[in-house]
Amino acid sequence: MKHNFIYILSCFLVVHIANGQTLEDYLAEAQKNSSEILAKQFQHESALEKVNEVGSLPNTQLGVGVFAQAVETRVGPQRARFSASQKIPWFGTLSAKKKNAAYIANAKESELDFLKRQLSLNVKIAYYELYTLQQQYTITKQHIEILDTYEKLALNELENNRTNMVDVLNIKMKKNTLVQQFQTILENIDSKKIRFNLLLNKPIQEEVIVLDSLHIPEKQAFLTDEAIMLHPKLQQLDYLENALQQSEIVAKKEGNPSIGFGLDYVLVSERSGISLPDNGKDVIMPMVTVSIPLFNKRHIAKQKQLQLEQEALTQTKITVKNQLLIALEEAGNKMKNAKESIETQYENIEQALQAKEVILAAYQTAKMDFEQLLALDQLKLGFELQKVKDVQTYFTNAAIVAFLTQQD
Repeated sequence: MKHNFIYILSCFLVVHIANGQTLEDYLAEAQKNSSEILAKQFQHESALEKVNEVGSLPNTQLGVGVFAQAVETRVGPQRARFSASQKIPWFGTLSAKKKNAAYIANAKESELDFLKRQLSLNVKIAYYELYTLQQQYTITKQHIEILDTYEKLALNELENNRTNMVDVLNIKMKKNTLVQQFQTILENIDSKKIRFNLLLNKPIQEEVIVLDSLHIPEKQAFLTDEAIMLHPKLQQLDYLENALQQSEIVAKKEGNPSIGFGLDYVLVSERSGISLPDNGKDVIMPMVTVSIPLFNKRHIAKQKQLQLEQEALTQTKITVKNQLLIALEEAGNKMKNAKESIETQYENIEQALQAKEVILAAYQTAKMDFEQLLALDQLKLGFELQKVKDVQTYFTNAAIVAFLTQQD
């Protein structure tokens, strides 16, 4: 990547929750309740069993034959034949198959790890959305109460002929707008709580508790581009590439001869009325068979196919790595920008409060300038809401960094 270092501000929540429910508790609960994760775990366990399956020899062949009509030989008639045979693949074939299956099982495990990270990211994002809505709820409610105070003050001034009806109506309109926004926030909170509970596979009516505030640390940390190399998507591709290499080895070895060993036992009865050496002696016949792949094009084509798949996988790894690096850099920059914006909003809010104090102080000697007061409160409301959005942006991108690097 163009930049060697990604600017990251890492640290999460350090605030007490009255009911003792933390984000970490929700994350653990989500993974415990996830049916999708449980399904992936079963798939991984199944892939592990596959290692034992492919590492086993082919079935031993057993046979029993009874002659419908005895076959006469010099030492007596043959009555029955018993046979056993075992086919053995070329040296190293079973070992390569086991390694291939093991790499596929590792790839399944990486897929499981990715799913866990993805679920944690989704839960965190939903949690921060709820936090933002709760903060918007509190801020909007406070400003509605302020407008209630202004309305009473304006009505009092109207009675004393120190203002006009326009100021009163202007305050009412501002308050009506905020009340409508307040109702929308309440509806959104209910909707987001349902989504959050569904992510945790819990009843949708379950109460969700979020923090009253989120602490953004001043200390900054840096992560190099290598931080994403342990991302489960890249690890999964590495394991799949290794599996393809082992499959190519298997294809080569299957193009070699395979050897079989066997034993035939023929039951022979004695000839009656005659004395012969070895009369009625049973026949034991060891056997060795060799399977020669005279037509080897199938194995050669298989090897070429696997080589092409490895080339494709190499290009996919490059693409995925670049995508992860881009996402990491973007998340780091958004965290940095959000932190700077939060500091700016704090300054703006403080200056708006100072300006408001000046207007209220002037009220002691002159009439109240409601238009200017409303404009300042509108600015302050915008600053406060923007600060909350910046906090959400910061922690959402911190969650993305954790997803990419597993740095909490």
